[in-house]
Amino acid sequence: MRYSAQTGGFYTTEIHGTNIPADAVEITSADHAALLAAQSAGKLIEPDANGYPIAVDPPPPTLAEVQAAAHAAIDGEAGASRARYITVAAGQEATYMLKEQQARAYKSAGYPVASISDYPMIQAEAAAVYGAAPTAAEIQSACDTVIAQADAWIAKAAQIEQSRISGKRAVSAAVDLAGVDAATAATITELGAL
Repeated sequence: MRYSAQTGGFYTTEIHGTNIPADAVEITSADHAALLAAQSAGKLIEPDANGYPIAVDPPPPTLAEVQAAAHAAIDGEAGASRARYITVAAGQEATYMLKEQQARAYKSAGYPVASISDYPMIQAEAAAVYGAAPTAAEIQSACDTVIAQADAWIAKAAQIEQSRISGKRAVSAAVDLAGVDAATAATITELGAL
């Protein structure tokens, strides 16, 4: 087995024949295996001063890389905070919006039970809660509950969004890794408490 500092690659005559770089140095199979194991554990393989391969720690991440990771962590925690209050599933957000829209329109129209079929999401909500033939009062109650839930969600969503944006701004303003870590930890703690 040979290693080329010039290419950073490993070569064998069985695979590469005579197409092995001139700077390639001989290494043992055991050294090759140890280098690959170290690489799998996160190390980098680089040549030493003599061109022999060694495993080294990767360079620390840059401030921009740490900030990007912190932004993603804050976004993830904001998503987890939202998921404590709403169902996170494909199409569910649109369903919530449609229910709210129809509830507000039904209430605005004076709760017209005779035309409940014009508000299928409210009709379905009332039937789900009160049975197949809900009364006018039950339909109104289902409608008002949808509106109350929407209003409560709007208030909570605003808190989550304020925390998320403020946290990401604090991370972006940090001038060192300790500042990024502190801003991220504070924001994740705040989001976790919402």
